[in-house]
Amino acid sequence: MNQAILEKALANLPLEIGHKTEWETYGPDYNYRVDARVTFNPNKKKAIVRNAEIKKEIRKHHIPQLKELQEKVGPLMLVAERLYPNIKKLLNEAGIDWIDVVGNIHLEEGDTLIWIDRHTTTPIQQKKNRAFTKTGLRVVFLFLHDEIWLNKTYREIAKAADVALGNIKHVLDGLKEHEYVYAKNEDVLKLKNRDKLLDQWITAFGDELKPRIQKGRYKFINKEAEQNWKNLPLDKQDQWGGEPAADLLTNDLKPVEYILYTKKNRAELMKELKLIPDENGKIEIREPYWTVENELPNIAPRLLVYTDLMITGDPRNIKIAEEIYAEATTDKA
Repeated sequence: MNQAILEKALANLPLEIGHKTEWETYGPDYNYRVDARVTFNPNKKKAIVRNAEIKKEIRKHHIPQLKELQEKVGPLMLVAERLYPNIKKLLNEAGIDWIDVVGNIHLEEGDTLIWIDRHTTTPIQQKKNRAFTKTGLRVVFLFLHDEIWLNKTYREIAKAADVALGNIKHVLDGLKEHEYVYAKNEDVLKLKNRDKLLDQWITAFGDELKPRIQKGRYKFINKEAEQNWKNLPLDKQDQWGGEPAADLLTNDLKPVEYILYTKKNRAELMKELKLIPDENGKIEIREPYWTVENELPNIAPRLLVYTDLMITGDPRNIKIAEEIYAEATTDKA
């Protein structure tokens, strides 16, 4: 929790809304599910109380999680350093109130609606953490996929992540700085705050790595080919991600959108798989960004399938993603 974000957000509210606002924060020792409780006292209106979840910023895969939290704890407000317009729209649609550090706010209860969205947030320039660049993310994936990689040599890690050797120290230093890695003893490194690291990895994947591995969209040659997508003549290197991978793993998710990780070029995709280039097609082709052995033929590692599903923000996908992740972590236990 970042209390400074809450303090700044409330301080920048207009006087008629914020001058009588009361709040208290909850530390981890209190075992609360939320970060704080805020009471708004707008002029001549009944007090409005909200449980508060404090974040620097969020992406759409966080919305269903916030909605689930609200169902458990009652009326919820997201307090954020920065919120993008599409995220504000999704929060409004989900019935989750929000406020940011420059005084924008959406607060609704009964016949009272307070909605201010005219201030622009300026991103705070911070030193880039090398663990969450397009290169660092490939290394962090290895550590999340299997913690054993933390204790391989720099040369082994670099080879497996397909990155330059000089990057490994920078990535590890970045993870240590943010308390994601600690030394169990002189010889053994361990992951710490794994769930938080995974969440940051997913967000950074969507921002940094995903745009760089996308190779275009395609469509099936006809409806019959789509219905029989499982019969495409894939090579060993071709791996389903996202919804098709989830269906193969769980038999519980009929794909609407398809992700295929492959090194095939445009001509090979058209000739061998009978796929047709189409910017609005259902199939997104991506360059594979891992070298570890896959657990199952033609299915990307479960951590990557989980990531693909989570960043869609679709509650249907997120539910299946959590099942896949739970099974993956159980298998590694």
